[in-house]
Formats: sequence, C-alpha cells, structure tokens
Amino acid sequence: MRCKKCHADLPENAVYCLRCGAKQGTGQRPKSRGNGQGTVYQLPNKTWIARRVVGYTIDAAGQKHKKTVSKAGFKTKREAMAYLPQLLLQPQRKKAVTFRAVYDAWEPTHRAGKSTMDCYHAAMNYFRPVWWYNLADIDIDDLQACMDECPKGKRTRQNMKALCGLLYKYAIPRNLAALNMGQYLIVGEGETAERDALPMEAVELLRTLIGSVPYADYIVAQCYLGFRPSELLALDARDYDPVRCVFIGGAKTEAGRNRTVPVSPKIQPIIDRLTKDRISGPVFCAEDGGPMQIHQYRAAFYRALEAAGIDNPVTVKDGMKRRKYTPHSCRHTFATLMKAVDAPDKDKLRLIGHTSPEMLRYYQDVDLESLRRITDAI
Repeated sequence: MRCKKCHADLPENAVYCLRCGAKQGTGQRPKSRGNGQGTVYQLPNKTWIARRVVGYTIDAAGQKHKKTVSKAGFKTKREAMAYLPQLLLQPQRKKAVTFRAVYDAWEPTHRAGKSTMDCYHAAMNYFRPVWWYNLADIDIDDLQACMDECPKGKRTRQNMKALCGLLYKYAIPRNLAALNMGQYLIVGEGETAERDALPMEAVELLRTLIGSVPYADYIVAQCYLGFRPSELLALDARDYDPVRCVFIGGAKTEAGRNRTVPVSPKIQPIIDRLTKDRISGPVFCAEDGGPMQIHQYRAAFYRALEAAGIDNPVTVKDGMKRRKYTPHSCRHTFATLMKAVDAPDKDKLRLIGHTSPEMLRYYQDVDLESLRRITDAI
C-alpha cells in the first residue's frame, strides 16, 4: 500500500501516512438505495445531489462508464431524497444518431417488394444534404428543403414523404425522435415548390450590421456563395484557395460534390477575415472555434434577423410551425441574384450544384472564368 499523497510505502489498511500524515481514507461514496431507486449524497459545497444511473457505455479501451441523470443544489438530504421520484420520471436523453444511420438500421427491418425498396433507396438519395445530421437536430425546414430541391417529379417526392414517415415511425419508439416529421412534408404539385428568398434589402441591412449582430456575416456570405446550410458549415479552411479566391466544396452528390464557387467581391473581406492565418478547421465555425451544428446555425440565423428587425413571420400548417425565412432562403437569394446575370444556364447550374446526375455531364466543361463572371456580377 502506498500513500495517496507522497507515495511512501505504508502498512496495509493504514489510516494515516507515517511520513506526511495524510489521511488514507478513500472518501465518502454515494450510498446506493437499491432497486434502481437512485441515490443522494453531499457535495463539497455542503449541498446535496440526487442521482440515478440510466445505463452504461463502453469506451474504445473497453472501459465501462455509467450514464446518469441528476439534479443538484438541495440544501438538505431530505429535499434530495424527496426529489428522487421526479428524477426517476425524467426521460432519458435521446441518442445522437444520424439520419443515414436510422435509414441503415430501418432498411433490413422493412418488409416490402424489391421495386418498392428500390423506390425508397432512390428517394433516400435526395435526402443526402441531411444524411449526417443528428436526427434530433433536424428541423422540418431541412427536410422540406430536400423535397423542394428534388429535380424529379411528384411521384419521387411522394416516395420521399413516405420514406421519411417510415423512418420516424421506426425512430420514435426507440427514443431517437419525438415527432414524426414525415407527416408535415409538402409534396406540391408538378414542379418543385417555390421557396422564399431572403430579400436583398434584408441582406444589405445585415451587411451594415456585421460586427454588431452575431453571425450576420455568415448569412450575407451564404447569400453570395449559394451553398446549402449543411454545405456552408462543412467548408474547411483547406477548401479555400486564397490565390484564385475560390471554394471547392459542396454536398456529397454527383453534381454538387467538390464544385468550384468563386468568391464574390462583395463578400471577399468577410472570407479574408474568416480564413486569415487558418490552415485547417471550419471556416464558418461556432463561437468556440469548433464545428457549428445545423441547429446552432438555424438558431443564430433567427436571432440575427430578429436583432436586425427583419420580419420573419411564422405560419402554422397541419399543426407544424414554419418560418417564412430559414437558412435555406439564402440559397434561394443566390439563385435570384443569378437571374439578373446574362450567362449560360449550365454555368449557373454548376454554381448552385444541381442534384441530377444526368445534368453533371452537361456542364462538366464549365471553366472558372465563366463561373467568375457570374459571381462578380451578382
């Protein structure tokens, strides 16, 4: 046995160190109440905490770790014990699982013919922009944006809606989601649905507020880059070429992957500032410099519009709230700006990253100067 302070050799079960005098007790341990009822114990600040073990995890080294729910700050042990029944009723935190992971888990369990499953597989491809989002972070507008951008007909969008409903029905009883988003998706008639672009007067107002309204610069930059919200947040400093002033990025689709997007002179100062002295790491990052999650950007977007006094009304349809302007509106602003530029359609499609594989072969021969003429003009 060794002293826990000076590491001197001690007799077995020694209470104090004969060398430094340090007490060798292991300290008070939480007292188990048994039968999964949780436990209470006193913290060093003399307050009490109620705690319940809800499960276990295994790390990469094979070590087992407890997962707990707790509430601290009770003045007495009696108060902490009285709270335990409420703690037992608290639901466990939803697991962090991606949209793609849910699909991969659901697919082998669904009983349907090959042609039906082929339709679902094809529909899943058009949800690719949200594949790597945590299911709990996905908003109805994220899914609706995938529907609206689907270049296929109404039947494909119906399959997307059906697939989405099935995935959420699979996820809800497994505590992966609380609400079936599929029931709120709008298929639309004929062509894909029109979405509201963020008006240019709103973009220019946000430009004047850069520095005083957090993340106003991100919103303005997205309007002139045309990336989807997920694509914008995925941009790494390594994706930016400071010599040619272009980003190489985009969603992992046949047409959108690794597309070249020149930076408009109107946002060049923003990009210069965000990429200055950066070798790697997210360009559009969170406050701590790490990756920004889609739900964080969505919340920042709504706060920025509110701080700028930009009206963003909420409508309710089929019991689901929808905002007029969402982060995806910036992509539609970019498309609107391109309408006023006299340039070949294939160049414009290349910039915005059309999702149809057939279209990729059509505009593969686009050169950088053709793309730059558009971004310099918008």
